[in-house]
Amino acid sequence: MATIPPFVATNAHVGQKQTVKTKKFVWIPVGSGTVTEFSEYQVTLEGQIDVVVYRGDLTICMKLTDNDPQATTGSCILQLNSLTDEQARYEVKNNALTIHAVLKDVKQNITINRVNNGTQTAVKLFGKVNETVHLDPG
Repeated sequence: MATIPPFVATNAHVGQKQTVKTKKFVWIPVGSGTVTEFSEYQVTLEGQIDVVVYRGDLTICMKLTDNDPQATTGSCILQLNSLTDEQARYEVKNNALTIHAVLKDVKQNITINRVNNGTQTAVKLFGKVNETVHLDPG
C-alpha cells in the first residue's frame, strides 16, 4: 500500500519530462520538470515553475523511510526546494498519499494521486501554501 508508484501517473520513470499545469479556467502550463529519482519508496522532480505564490526553481522529493509496502501510515522525508522535514509523516487514504510536514516552522502538507485515468499526477499543497497542479508527462 505505501509505495510511491500507485499514486503517480502510470509508466513514470527516471528521465521522464513533466509539464506542470494549473487550472485557471482551463488547465494551463506553468512550468516543467524532469523525474530525477523514482523507486518504490522515493520520487524526485526537478524543474521550474511560475505560479501566483512562487516563481523559480522547483525541487520536490518524497521519500518513504519505513520501506513497508503494507503500511498505511509511517515516517518519511519531504523536501521542497531548500526546505526539508526529515521527521515528516505520511498516510494513505482515499487512493491518495498525503505527507504531513513542517517546513521552517510552518505546517505544509502535500497529497499526490493519479488522475485522468492514470495519465497524470495531481499534486495538492495545503497549509501555508494552497495550490493544486497536475504533472503531465504527455
